[in-house]
Amino acid sequence: MKNVKLIALDLDGTTFNSRKEISSRTKQVIADAISHGVCVLPATGRPRSFLPVELLDIPGIRYAAVSNGSSVVDLTQDKPLYEDLMSAFKIPDVLKKLHDLPVIIELFFNGSCYADKGHSEKMQSILDAFPDIARFQTPRIFKENLLDQLISNPFPLEKIHLLFADLSLRQEILDFYKEEDFWDVTSAFRGNLELTSKTAKKGNAILKLAQILDIKPEETMAIGDSFNDLDMLNAVGFSVAMGNAEPEVKEIADFITKSNDEDGVAYAIEKFAF
Repeated sequence: MKNVKLIALDLDGTTFNSRKEISSRTKQVIADAISHGVCVLPATGRPRSFLPVELLDIPGIRYAAVSNGSSVVDLTQDKPLYEDLMSAFKIPDVLKKLHDLPVIIELFFNGSCYADKGHSEKMQSILDAFPDIARFQTPRIFKENLLDQLISNPFPLEKIHLLFADLSLRQEILDFYKEEDFWDVTSAFRGNLELTSKTAKKGNAILKLAQILDIKPEETMAIGDSFNDLDMLNAVGFSVAMGNAEPEVKEIADFITKSNDEDGVAYAIEKFAF
């Protein structure tokens, strides 16, 4: 597939290795792709403010699909080209259900991650009991009475991110929201859930940007590793799973590349885009 004009890259577990670093080889290959006229699009569950500097420093990275496709940002102007936010009128129902449960609640809006300051002790107790989930936190801004304010005066959100120490509770919440069928519910790993608008998906964001840039769907390619990448891998013209990807991701991919510790992104781009 040599007519690739847009490549969407998941970040964690894909572009970044297990040490949370992007290798010099991967940086160079991304830069080479851009120099050949390819639009390279970071497509991530992270908010805009948590995009890694070492990626943004690569010349030519202009756009990013953030918060699982809730927004496509023009990085040169720091403003969204496209947004698909969670409807405000349903936000109180979600937060009322989660408010008193032993779960870490992170709210994504205005390009950043926020949490309720009053829940900081509960959050720390969960992290102390289950330190393995600490590495999946997003740097957050604490606000007083944030959940109560959103319940009484809701506004649209990019994403609600939940971290669980109790996997049975996670399954219960997952089943509930899948049955409700109002939100899109996905996950990046076994201990989290990510709620967005029903139509906010990485795949939709990629195709929307492709339309804006006059790129055909069959000229798009995506590389990912986890459950929240399934949609974009199904949406694009050519899909690549990392060697370290979840089995469900590998099953639907057109090609399985090397792992994120073996420069799998660089290998796939060189193989299919040049």
